Amino acid sequence: MSGEHARPVTVRGNRVTPLAWMLLSSGLVAAGVWLACSEDVFGGAWFTHVCSSGLLLVVGLLGLLLAVSTIRTRVRVFPDRLEATVALGRTRTIHPGELARFRASGTGNDVVSAWTARGRPGFQTNRFHRHHDALEDWLDRNGGEPWAEHRAFSEKLTRRTKRKPVADTVSMLVIVAFFVTIIAICPGLFVLVAYDDAHQEQVTCTITAAEAITVSNRSAKGIGSSHPAVGIDSSDCGRLTFSRGIDDENQERTARAYDRAPGPYTFTVGAGSFWLRQHAPWARLGPTVYAISSPR
Repeated sequence: MSGEHARPVTVRGNRVTPLAWMLLSSGLVAAGVWLACSEDVFGGAWFTHVCSSGLLLVVGLLGLLLAVSTIRTRVRVFPDRLEATVALGRTRTIHPGELARFRASGTGNDVVSAWTARGRPGFQTNRFHRHHDALEDWLDRNGGEPWAEHRAFSEKLTRRTKRKPVADTVSMLVIVAFFVTIIAICPGLFVLVAYDDAHQEQVTCTITAAEAITVSNRSAKGIGSSHPAVGIDSSDCGRLTFSRGIDDENQERTARAYDRAPGPYTFTVGAGSFWLRQHAPWARLGPTVYAISSPR
């Protein structure tokens, strides 16, 4: 059968991982679009509105770009030529003798890249991609001296002899968990603060004890800074922290007043963080308390 009509062998990586990244990135883009169109979430915090939605859109689009690039990257091996697609570039036809330079890179020198004599990208693949042996056979026959020199040099490099699927899966899960955590903190935390400021509600909580404490700020104006506050234990709302209007001068006095007069009080809280306290206690995020009715 002629090379023109022979059925090609496609060399490409596993598409499960990039498809998962594509779904995750699509979710980020959807969340960014939703936030961008939801002015009521942020109230008057326009800067947080723009930055949060913009960050989600940028990260999501970059993730989509990377995922699509990974899915498109492949090499189709014909008897008389290669048809290579790298990332979002167009498919290039490579004939015998056109490739002039090869390079091994990546963990374990698994990634193999090639360029033509004019410096144009030829192909990029991984030694553990499906059907990679067919590509190596084609290069052994048609790669000429540059490929022979690369093979001889790569034999001297430290290379992985086999895949480590368990280690690769664990590494990917760690990366995804880290990625999701970063997104949840920034811009998630800023969105929550802005939502609380714009959506305050009153609830009744029964105070059982109060004490003077020092807490770290979680607002967008100063994450990580410490300031005085009053820690309040309640029988029906859990542990609450009141820091609005509390300073070094009135901290002890305020804590003593509520500690000596336990009972039900009206709290003005952020609706978002209080909802999390009720429905996702594992988040370990205390509700924002804006005000408490005066001690009896």
